[in-house]
Amino acid sequence: MIGKGVRLTKIFGIEIWVDYSWLIIFALVAWSLASSYFPHEYPGLGVTPYWIMGAVSAILLFVCVLLHELSHSYVAQKSGIAVPRITLFIFGGAAQISEEPRSAKMEFNIAVAGPICSFILGVIFWILSKSGFASTHKGFLAIFEYLAFINIALVIFNMIPGFPLDGGRILRAYLWNRWQDIKKATYTVCQIGSAFGIGLMLLGVVNFFLGNLIGGIWFVFIGMFLNQAAKSGYQMTVFKDVLSGVKVKNVMTSNVISVPEFLSLNDLVQNYFYHHLFVSFPVVRDGGELIGIVSVSQVKNVPKDSWHEKRVGDIMIRAAEIQVISPEDEASSALSLLMRNELGRLPVVDGKKLVGLITRRDIMTLLMIKSDLGG
Repeated sequence: MIGKGVRLTKIFGIEIWVDYSWLIIFALVAWSLASSYFPHEYPGLGVTPYWIMGAVSAILLFVCVLLHELSHSYVAQKSGIAVPRITLFIFGGAAQISEEPRSAKMEFNIAVAGPICSFILGVIFWILSKSGFASTHKGFLAIFEYLAFINIALVIFNMIPGFPLDGGRILRAYLWNRWQDIKKATYTVCQIGSAFGIGLMLLGVVNFFLGNLIGGIWFVFIGMFLNQAAKSGYQMTVFKDVLSGVKVKNVMTSNVISVPEFLSLNDLVQNYFYHHLFVSFPVVRDGGELIGIVSVSQVKNVPKDSWHEKRVGDIMIRAAEIQVISPEDEASSALSLLMRNELGRLPVVDGKKLVGLITRRDIMTLLMIKSDLGG
Protein backbone atom coordinates (compact mmCIF):
# COMPACT_ATOMS: atom_id res chain seq x y z
CA MET A 1 0.00 0.00 0.00
CA ILE A 2 2.98 2.29 0.50
CA GLY A 3 4.90 3.20 -2.65
CA LYS A 4 7.04 6.21 -3.43
CA GLY A 5 6.82 9.65 -1.95
CA VAL A 6 8.48 12.87 -0.91
CA ARG A 7 10.80 13.43 2.05
CA LEU A 8 9.58 16.41 4.10
CA THR A 9 11.91 16.80 7.05
CA LYS A 10 13.62 15.05 9.95
CA ILE A 11 12.29 15.00 13.54
CA PHE A 12 14.07 13.24 16.45
CA GLY A 13 16.41 11.85 13.79
CA ILE A 14 13.43 10.26 11.98
CA GLU A 15 12.84 10.99 8.31
CA ILE A 16 9.28 12.16 7.62
CA TRP A 17 7.92 11.08 4.24
CA VAL A 18 4.61 11.67 2.48
CA ASP A 19 3.55 8.88 0.15
CA TYR A 20 1.87 9.99 -3.07
CA SER A 21 -1.28 8.10 -2.03
CA TRP A 22 -1.67 10.65 0.78
CA LEU A 23 -2.72 13.21 -1.82
CA ILE A 24 -5.81 11.09 -2.52
CA ILE A 25 -7.02 11.07 1.07
CA PHE A 26 -6.07 14.74 1.54
CA ALA A 27 -8.23 15.68 -1.45
CA LEU A 28 -11.12 13.45 -0.30
CA VAL A 29 -11.09 14.84 3.25
CA ALA A 30 -10.87 18.47 2.11
CA TRP A 31 -13.61 17.93 -0.50
CA SER A 32 -16.02 16.12 1.82
CA LEU A 33 -15.59 18.73 4.56
CA ALA A 34 -15.91 21.71 2.21
CA SER A 35 -18.80 20.42 0.12
CA SER A 36 -20.88 18.57 2.69
CA TYR A 37 -19.91 18.45 6.38
CA PHE A 38 -19.11 22.10 7.12
CA PRO A 39 -22.01 23.60 5.06
CA HIS A 40 -24.45 21.26 6.82
CA GLU A 41 -23.12 21.72 10.37
CA TYR A 42 -22.06 25.38 10.13
CA PRO A 43 -24.29 27.05 7.49
CA GLY A 44 -23.94 30.54 6.09
CA LEU A 45 -20.16 30.93 5.69
CA GLY A 46 -19.79 30.84 1.90
CA VAL A 47 -18.06 28.56 -0.61
CA THR A 48 -14.52 29.99 -0.34
CA PRO A 49 -14.37 29.87 3.49
CA TYR A 50 -15.62 26.28 3.42
CA TRP A 51 -12.83 25.22 1.05
CA ILE A 52 -10.21 27.02 3.16
CA MET A 53 -11.60 25.34 6.28
CA GLY A 54 -11.60 21.96 4.51
CA ALA A 55 -7.98 22.30 3.39
CA VAL A 56 -6.77 23.55 6.79
CA SER A 57 -8.64 20.75 8.58
CA ALA A 58 -7.17 18.11 6.25
CA ILE A 59 -3.64 19.41 6.85
CA LEU A 60 -4.13 19.57 10.64
CA LEU A 61 -5.66 16.09 10.63
CA PHE A 62 -2.49 14.66 9.16
CA VAL A 63 -0.35 16.71 11.54
CA CYS A 64 -2.29 14.90 14.27
CA VAL A 65 -1.62 11.55 12.58
CA LEU A 66 2.09 12.45 12.37
CA LEU A 67 2.16 13.35 16.09
CA HIS A 68 0.47 10.02 16.83
CA GLU A 69 3.20 8.14 14.93
CA LEU A 70 5.95 10.28 16.47
CA SER A 71 4.67 9.28 19.91
CA HIS A 72 5.08 5.60 19.04
CA SER A 73 8.49 6.32 17.54
CA TYR A 74 9.79 8.42 20.44
CA VAL A 75 8.95 5.71 22.97
CA ALA A 76 10.50 3.09 20.66
CA GLN A 77 13.71 5.13 20.46
CA LYS A 78 13.80 5.52 24.24
CA SER A 79 13.48 1.73 24.43
CA GLY A 80 16.55 1.29 22.24
CA ILE A 81 14.73 0.56 18.97
CA ALA A 82 15.77 2.58 15.92
CA VAL A 83 13.04 4.30 13.88
CA PRO A 84 14.54 5.53 10.61
CA ARG A 85 11.34 6.70 8.94
CA ILE A 86 7.67 7.65 9.27
CA THR A 87 5.47 7.67 6.18
CA LEU A 88 2.06 9.32 5.86
CA PHE A 89 -0.06 7.43 3.34
CA ILE A 90 -3.66 6.90 2.27
CA PHE A 91 -4.70 4.99 5.42
CA GLY A 92 -2.88 7.20 7.92
CA GLY A 93 0.71 6.83 9.08
CA ALA A 94 3.29 4.09 9.46
CA ALA A 95 6.43 4.20 11.58
CA GLN A 96 9.25 2.07 10.20
CA ILE A 97 10.46 0.42 13.41
CA SER A 98 13.70 -1.48 12.84
CA GLU A 99 12.78 -4.40 15.12
CA GLU A 100 9.86 -5.74 17.11
CA PRO A 101 9.70 -4.93 20.85
CA ARG A 102 11.83 -7.32 22.89
CA SER A 103 9.40 -7.65 25.81
CA ALA A 104 5.69 -7.40 26.55
CA LYS A 105 6.27 -4.26 28.63
CA MET A 106 8.12 -2.59 25.77
CA GLU A 107 5.34 -3.57 23.36
CA PHE A 108 2.71 -2.07 25.67
CA ASN A 109 4.60 1.20 26.20
CA ILE A 110 5.16 1.75 22.47
CA ALA A 111 1.61 0.79 21.49
CA VAL A 112 -0.20 2.89 24.11
CA ALA A 113 1.78 6.07 23.33
CA GLY A 114 -0.14 6.77 20.10
CA PRO A 115 -3.69 6.62 21.51
CA ILE A 116 -2.61 8.71 24.52
CA CYS A 117 -1.27 11.37 22.13
CA SER A 118 -4.49 11.35 20.06
CA PHE A 119 -6.62 11.59 23.21
CA ILE A 120 -4.61 14.59 24.45
CA LEU A 121 -4.96 16.26 21.04
CA GLY A 122 -8.71 15.63 21.12
CA VAL A 123 -8.98 17.25 24.55
CA ILE A 124 -6.86 20.24 23.44
CA PHE A 125 -9.05 20.88 20.39
CA TRP A 126 -12.21 20.44 22.49
CA ILE A 127 -10.93 23.07 24.96
CA LEU A 128 -10.10 25.39 22.04
CA SER A 129 -13.62 24.92 20.67
CA LYS A 130 -15.03 26.16 23.99
CA SER A 131 -12.81 29.27 24.05
CA GLY A 132 -14.14 32.78 23.61
CA PHE A 133 -12.12 33.12 20.40
CA ALA A 134 -13.86 30.14 18.79
CA SER A 135 -17.30 31.35 19.87
CA THR A 136 -16.80 34.57 17.88
CA HIS A 137 -15.07 32.95 14.87
CA LYS A 138 -17.34 30.30 13.42
CA GLY A 139 -14.73 28.97 11.00
CA PHE A 140 -12.26 28.23 13.79
CA LEU A 141 -15.05 26.72 15.89
CA ALA A 142 -15.83 24.31 13.05
CA ILE A 143 -12.18 23.29 12.63
CA PHE A 144 -11.60 22.82 16.37
CA GLU A 145 -14.77 20.78 16.87
CA TYR A 146 -14.00 18.59 13.86
CA LEU A 147 -10.43 17.90 15.03
CA ALA A 148 -11.63 17.19 18.58
CA PHE A 149 -14.14 14.68 17.24
CA ILE A 150 -11.80 13.02 14.75
CA ASN A 151 -8.96 12.56 17.26
CA ILE A 152 -11.27 10.89 19.78
CA ALA A 153 -12.76 8.78 16.96
CA LEU A 154 -9.23 7.71 15.99
CA VAL A 155 -8.55 6.68 19.59
CA ILE A 156 -11.71 4.53 19.64
CA PHE A 157 -10.93 2.95 16.24
CA ASN A 158 -7.27 2.35 17.11
CA MET A 159 -8.18 0.69 20.41
CA ILE A 160 -10.09 -2.13 18.68
CA PRO A 161 -8.17 -5.20 19.94
CA GLY A 162 -7.05 -6.57 16.59
CA PHE A 163 -3.62 -6.50 14.96
CA PRO A 164 -2.18 -4.25 13.48
CA LEU A 165 -4.19 -1.60 15.35
CA ASP A 166 -2.80 -0.18 18.59
CA GLY A 167 -5.47 -1.99 20.58
CA GLY A 168 -4.31 -5.26 19.05
CA ARG A 169 -0.72 -4.55 20.04
CA ILE A 170 -1.81 -3.65 23.57
CA LEU A 171 -3.79 -6.90 23.81
CA ARG A 172 -0.82 -8.81 22.42
CA ALA A 173 1.39 -7.31 25.13
CA TYR A 174 -1.10 -8.43 27.79
CA LEU A 175 -1.42 -11.96 26.37
CA TRP A 176 2.33 -12.21 25.78
CA ASN A 177 2.98 -11.33 29.42
CA ARG A 178 0.28 -13.74 30.61
CA TRP A 179 1.13 -16.72 28.39
CA GLN A 180 4.86 -16.04 27.93
CA ASP A 181 4.33 -17.04 24.29
CA ILE A 182 4.54 -14.23 21.72
CA LYS A 183 3.64 -16.58 18.85
CA LYS A 184 0.37 -17.64 20.49
CA ALA A 185 -0.42 -14.04 21.52
CA THR A 186 0.24 -12.78 18.00
CA TYR A 187 -1.92 -15.51 16.46
CA THR A 188 -4.85 -14.52 18.71
CA VAL A 189 -4.75 -10.78 17.98
CA CYS A 190 -4.12 -11.36 14.26
CA GLN A 191 -7.22 -13.56 14.08
CA ILE A 192 -9.23 -10.74 15.68
CA GLY A 193 -7.67 -8.20 13.30
CA SER A 194 -8.38 -10.36 10.27
CA ALA A 195 -12.01 -10.88 11.35
CA PHE A 196 -12.43 -7.14 11.90
CA GLY A 197 -11.02 -6.45 8.44
CA ILE A 198 -13.44 -8.93 6.86
CA GLY A 199 -16.27 -7.32 8.82
CA LEU A 200 -15.35 -3.90 7.42
CA MET A 201 -15.29 -5.31 3.89
CA LEU A 202 -18.79 -6.79 4.34
CA LEU A 203 -20.00 -3.48 5.80
CA GLY A 204 -18.55 -1.75 2.75
CA VAL A 205 -20.41 -4.06 0.37
CA VAL A 206 -23.70 -3.40 2.21
CA ASN A 207 -23.09 0.38 2.10
CA PHE A 208 -22.25 0.18 -1.60
CA PHE A 209 -25.55 -1.52 -2.47
CA LEU A 210 -27.48 0.87 -0.23
CA GLY A 211 -26.21 3.76 -2.35
CA ASN A 212 -23.29 5.01 -0.25
CA LEU A 213 -20.77 4.35 -3.02
CA ILE A 214 -17.72 6.25 -1.72
CA GLY A 215 -18.24 5.13 1.88
CA GLY A 216 -18.73 1.54 0.76
CA ILE A 217 -15.58 1.47 -1.35
CA TRP A 218 -13.63 3.10 1.48
CA PHE A 219 -14.74 0.47 4.02
CA VAL A 220 -13.78 -2.31 1.59
CA PHE A 221 -10.28 -0.90 1.05
CA ILE A 222 -9.64 -0.33 4.77
CA GLY A 223 -10.91 -3.83 5.52
CA MET A 224 -8.64 -5.34 2.87
CA PHE A 225 -5.66 -3.43 4.27
CA LEU A 226 -6.32 -4.53 7.86
CA ASN A 227 -7.00 -8.15 6.87
CA GLN A 228 -3.77 -8.38 4.89
CA ALA A 229 -1.75 -6.59 7.59
CA ALA A 230 -3.06 -9.02 10.22
CA LYS A 231 -2.08 -12.06 8.15
CA SER A 232 1.35 -10.57 7.40
CA GLY A 233 1.87 -9.77 11.09
CA TYR A 234 1.46 -13.39 12.13
CA GLN A 235 3.56 -14.63 9.22
CA MET A 236 6.42 -12.33 10.24
CA THR A 237 6.24 -13.62 13.83
CA VAL A 238 6.48 -17.21 12.57
CA PHE A 239 9.43 -16.28 10.35
CA LYS A 240 11.24 -14.60 13.24
CA ASP A 241 10.65 -17.64 15.44
CA VAL A 242 12.20 -19.89 12.78
CA LEU A 243 15.14 -17.47 12.37
CA SER A 244 15.79 -17.23 16.11
CA GLY A 245 19.51 -17.53 16.81
CA VAL A 246 20.54 -17.17 13.17
CA LYS A 247 23.02 -14.34 12.56
CA VAL A 248 23.30 -12.23 9.43
CA LYS A 249 26.81 -13.58 8.87
CA ASN A 250 25.35 -17.10 8.55
CA VAL A 251 23.07 -16.07 5.67
CA MET A 252 24.83 -13.23 3.84
CA THR A 253 26.77 -13.42 0.60
CA SER A 254 30.43 -12.59 1.29
CA ASN A 255 31.68 -12.44 -2.30
CA VAL A 256 30.17 -9.07 -3.19
CA ILE A 257 30.41 -7.40 -6.59
CA SER A 258 30.95 -3.68 -5.99
CA VAL A 259 31.75 -0.68 -8.16
CA PRO A 260 34.11 2.32 -7.74
CA GLU A 261 32.73 5.83 -7.49
CA PHE A 262 34.66 7.09 -10.55
CA LEU A 263 33.19 4.48 -12.93
CA SER A 264 31.24 6.03 -15.82
CA LEU A 265 27.54 5.28 -16.06
CA ASN A 266 28.09 3.78 -19.50
CA ASP A 267 30.60 1.27 -18.07
CA LEU A 268 28.27 0.62 -15.14
CA VAL A 269 25.41 -0.28 -17.47
CA GLN A 270 27.44 -2.31 -19.99
CA ASN A 271 29.80 -4.14 -17.63
CA TYR A 272 27.73 -4.49 -14.47
CA PHE A 273 23.95 -4.19 -14.94
CA TYR A 274 23.86 -6.09 -18.25
CA HIS A 275 26.60 -8.53 -17.28
CA HIS A 276 25.72 -9.46 -13.68
CA LEU A 277 21.95 -8.80 -13.94
CA PHE A 278 21.65 -7.11 -10.53
CA VAL A 279 19.47 -4.01 -10.11
CA SER A 280 21.90 -2.32 -7.70
CA PHE A 281 25.54 -2.38 -6.63
CA PRO A 282 27.35 -1.14 -3.53
CA VAL A 283 29.88 1.62 -4.19
CA VAL A 284 33.18 1.25 -2.33
CA ARG A 285 36.52 3.01 -1.99
CA ASP A 286 39.94 1.38 -1.67
CA GLY A 287 39.98 -0.67 1.50
CA GLY A 288 36.36 -1.68 1.13
CA GLU A 289 34.70 1.35 2.75
CA LEU A 290 31.04 1.53 1.73
CA ILE A 291 30.26 5.01 0.42
CA GLY A 292 26.95 4.45 -1.35
CA ILE A 293 24.65 2.36 -3.52
CA VAL A 294 23.82 2.85 -7.18
CA SER A 295 20.76 1.31 -8.79
CA VAL A 296 19.00 1.13 -12.14
CA SER A 297 16.44 3.68 -10.93
CA GLN A 298 19.16 6.33 -10.50
CA VAL A 299 20.73 5.63 -13.88
CA LYS A 300 17.47 5.76 -15.83
CA ASN A 301 16.91 9.34 -14.65
CA VAL A 302 20.11 10.45 -16.41
CA PRO A 303 19.92 11.17 -20.18
CA LYS A 304 21.78 8.50 -22.17
CA ASP A 305 23.94 11.07 -23.94
CA SER A 306 25.43 11.94 -20.50
CA TRP A 307 26.35 8.39 -19.52
CA HIS A 308 29.96 8.70 -20.72
CA GLU A 309 30.58 11.87 -18.67
CA LYS A 310 28.55 11.12 -15.54
CA ARG A 311 30.17 9.03 -12.81
CA VAL A 312 28.68 6.64 -10.29
CA GLY A 313 29.62 9.05 -7.49
CA ASP A 314 27.47 11.75 -9.10
CA ILE A 315 24.21 9.84 -8.75
CA MET A 316 24.66 7.24 -6.01
CA ILE A 317 22.70 7.22 -2.76
CA ARG A 318 25.19 8.25 -0.06
CA ALA A 319 26.12 5.83 2.71
CA ALA A 320 24.56 8.07 5.36
CA GLU A 321 21.15 7.56 3.72
CA ILE A 322 21.43 3.77 3.36
CA GLN A 323 20.07 1.17 5.72
CA VAL A 324 22.86 -1.24 6.65
CA ILE A 325 23.20 -4.14 9.04
CA SER A 326 26.00 -5.76 11.03
CA PRO A 327 27.13 -9.37 10.48
CA GLU A 328 26.44 -10.00 14.18
CA ASP A 329 22.82 -8.80 13.99
CA GLU A 330 19.95 -11.28 13.98
CA ALA A 331 18.72 -12.48 10.59
CA SER A 332 15.19 -11.69 11.81
CA SER A 333 16.18 -8.00 12.08
CA ALA A 334 17.47 -8.13 8.51
CA LEU A 335 14.15 -9.62 7.38
CA SER A 336 12.21 -6.75 8.99
CA LEU A 337 14.36 -4.20 7.15
CA LEU A 338 14.28 -6.10 3.86
CA MET A 339 10.48 -6.29 3.82
CA ARG A 340 10.46 -2.48 3.59
CA ASN A 341 13.48 -2.17 1.29
CA GLU A 342 12.68 -1.39 -2.34
CA LEU A 343 15.90 -2.99 -3.62
CA GLY A 344 15.51 -6.17 -1.59
CA ARG A 345 19.22 -6.08 -0.63
CA LEU A 346 21.01 -4.82 2.47
CA PRO A 347 24.73 -4.06 2.71
CA VAL A 348 26.40 -5.82 5.63
CA VAL A 349 29.09 -3.64 7.19
CA ASP A 350 31.67 -4.11 9.91
CA GLY A 351 32.34 -0.54 11.02
CA LYS A 352 32.40 1.21 7.63
CA LYS A 353 33.79 -1.75 5.69
CA LEU A 354 31.50 -3.69 3.36
CA VAL A 355 31.74 -7.38 4.26
CA GLY A 356 28.69 -8.79 2.52
CA LEU A 357 25.15 -8.48 1.21
CA ILE A 358 21.97 -10.06 2.46
CA THR A 359 18.85 -10.32 0.30
CA ARG A 360 15.21 -11.27 0.71
CA ARG A 361 15.92 -14.30 -1.45
CA ASP A 362 18.71 -15.43 0.93
CA ILE A 363 16.39 -15.37 3.92
CA MET A 364 13.38 -16.86 2.14
CA THR A 365 15.56 -19.72 0.87
CA LEU A 366 16.73 -20.42 4.43
CA LEU A 367 13.13 -20.32 5.67
CA MET A 368 12.06 -22.75 2.95
CA ILE A 369 14.89 -25.18 3.79
CA LYS A 370 14.14 -25.01 7.53
CA SER A 371 10.45 -25.59 6.80
CA ASP A 372 11.17 -28.61 4.57
CA LEU A 373 13.56 -30.13 7.12
CA GLY A 374 11.46 -29.24 10.15
CA GLY A 375 14.24 -27.03 11.56
